[in-house]
Amino acid sequence: MKNLIRIAKIALTHKQQLFFNLMFNILGVFFSIFSFAMIIPLLRVVFNSDIKVFQKTVEEYRGDVSLNKDSIVDFFNYKLANFSLNNGKESTLIYICIFLVAMVFLKNLFTYLSNFYLTNIVHLSVRELRDKMYQKIIKLPMSFFSNEKKGDLLSRFSADVKEVEIAIKATTNAIFKEPFYIIGYLATLTIISPKLTLFILVFLPFAGFVISKISNGLKKRTNQGQIDVGKMMSITEETLYGLRIIKGFNAQSHMIEKYKESNNRLFKVMVGISRRVYIASPVSEFLGVIATAGVLLYGGNLVFAGEIYPDVFIGYLILFSQLITPFKSISKAIYDSSQGISALNRVEEVLFEEETIKTVPEYDNLSSFSNEITYSNVGFKYEEDWVLKEINLTIKKGQTIALVGHSGSGKTTLADLLIRFYDVQEGQILIDGKNIKNVNLHELRSLMGVVTQESVLFNDTIFNNIAFGLKNISKDEVLNASKMANAHGFISKLEQGYETIIGDAGNKLSGGQRQRLSIARALLKNPTILILDEATSSLDTASEKAVQEALDRLMKNRTSLVIAHRLSTIQHADRIFVVDDGKIVEEGSHEELLIKNNYYKKFIDLQSL
Repeated sequence: MKNLIRIAKIALTHKQQLFFNLMFNILGVFFSIFSFAMIIPLLRVVFNSDIKVFQKTVEEYRGDVSLNKDSIVDFFNYKLANFSLNNGKESTLIYICIFLVAMVFLKNLFTYLSNFYLTNIVHLSVRELRDKMYQKIIKLPMSFFSNEKKGDLLSRFSADVKEVEIAIKATTNAIFKEPFYIIGYLATLTIISPKLTLFILVFLPFAGFVISKISNGLKKRTNQGQIDVGKMMSITEETLYGLRIIKGFNAQSHMIEKYKESNNRLFKVMVGISRRVYIASPVSEFLGVIATAGVLLYGGNLVFAGEIYPDVFIGYLILFSQLITPFKSISKAIYDSSQGISALNRVEEVLFEEETIKTVPEYDNLSSFSNEITYSNVGFKYEEDWVLKEINLTIKKGQTIALVGHSGSGKTTLADLLIRFYDVQEGQILIDGKNIKNVNLHELRSLMGVVTQESVLFNDTIFNNIAFGLKNISKDEVLNASKMANAHGFISKLEQGYETIIGDAGNKLSGGQRQRLSIARALLKNPTILILDEATSSLDTASEKAVQEALDRLMKNRTSLVIAHRLSTIQHADRIFVVDDGKIVEEGSHEELLIKNNYYKKFIDLQSL
């Protein structure tokens, strides 16, 4: 029941839709009871072929009407008998059938309208859940994605959200629809025969106990199944990303075995889950048959004893058969909610993840950069080991600062800290004397442009990739940026020009072309502070020359932080800082550092070799 209530809270956020769903459910119950109750007078007219039965009913009727069951039944029987005597049984049968059809039509109309609003509740809830997840992922720090696999996150967006969707639908019906049908049918059955209904009420707790025993352990199994789905999607995502390496290293059989192992694990878990879920319906049906057999046995004796009319008993059985359906729906909802809760827990793990990188409530404005950037005694670690220690570094406005050092020395981390992909654990980073932790995050990043070694492009048009993140950008502005980035030449040769779709991660373009689009994007943003992270290291000589010319234009009259290995990129920097094992071990201009004949000189000599 706790699972049902927790899932139902999601539906409760859409009160207006839920109100109409509830209203039409109640109307549907009302006309459903009437439509099935009309079976009794229908049977009475058909079974009582002797007209003397109707004459006796009319003669014995006293005309007293009061609010009790016997009085109402006597009044209804009198009206039916009198109508039959005056109009004939054939006409009476026609009118009853017309009334029955009208009741069934209204019942189905209101059932459709209730489902109409149920659909709104379900899909509005799912839409909001997806929106919240996407917004949360956009806001979460980069450290979160270092610990999470992309495939698992994609599984939460797809498989887990789908499970929640199924659970919301089943639970909303189980709480806001089926109980009204159960109450309505039970009330009608009680009016018809209190003794028979008492037998049913004694049996129901036993049925509920059996169903709850079957559902035990389903939540744990479902959670494990969803984790395994996430692992499989991670393997699939890695396979698609690394297909060239897999084929190049003849590792197809290795990856197939890895996938099969994961697939078999998922198979075993899902078989266990499915067996428990699929047993719910036959068990519910079997319990229903037991209850029906009991009603037939007990009710038949009441008919033999003359305590209930045969046609009323048949009508009772028909109404009772309708009572089984909502109970089966509720039992299924219990299973669906168990699976839905496991999925919801995985979704909420993302939704409730702490946003460690965010704007503080009372922040300092940083609409422009006018003086200097200062790293003051900065220390940082991803987990246990310190990546940066006691970093002191000043970048004056308009300067080009180069960071050099071996891979893993901490160069990229220094840049990531400036743009607040991560926050320092020791010391502080200041821009114009303001700690970047205390400034508006949007304003901070608005000052910066980033060009990385791995060109990050999207499966969209060239125009949209260059204008990414900017509004109301004209074609002329994009054209000028691409010309400055040495990209206009190859773009104009494409069949669709700037409207060309470049494929997933820009895979329809060469490395040099992708990098020039990244530079054009940075040029269009026109950042005050520029971060270049190994922007030319993966390019061939011809591509590097075109990209370097574009970078030179990009860096002109800007404050630039350049991370590079190649001498052509760093030798013209105003200051060069050599980073080794998380510390700045040397600084100066290119000429000064060569004279020192230490870290930098060794670095340049190794590059020459």
